[in-house]
Amino acid sequence: MERIVQYLDDLEDLVYAVALIWERIRRTFRFTFFMIASVSLQALGIFLALTIPPLAVALASLLLVAVLYRGAVYHGSE
Repeated sequence: MERIVQYLDDLEDLVYAVALIWERIRRTFRFTFFMIASVSLQALGIFLALTIPPLAVALASLLLVAVLYRGAVYHGSE
């Protein structure tokens, strides 16, 4: 009976070790995706500002209004 309990304990340790490694991989992937998306959006914004300035100003105004609306309507993590 003691062997079964020891085997289950080892199996539990293995599962939690894999979960910790997976969390580290997931966090790295999210950070990498966020950085790629951020740099891409900034590059596209600069390209838009250099090619079609009125459209870039309109887009920046819409984004500013969206941020202001979100700040006025949503209050934290409620």
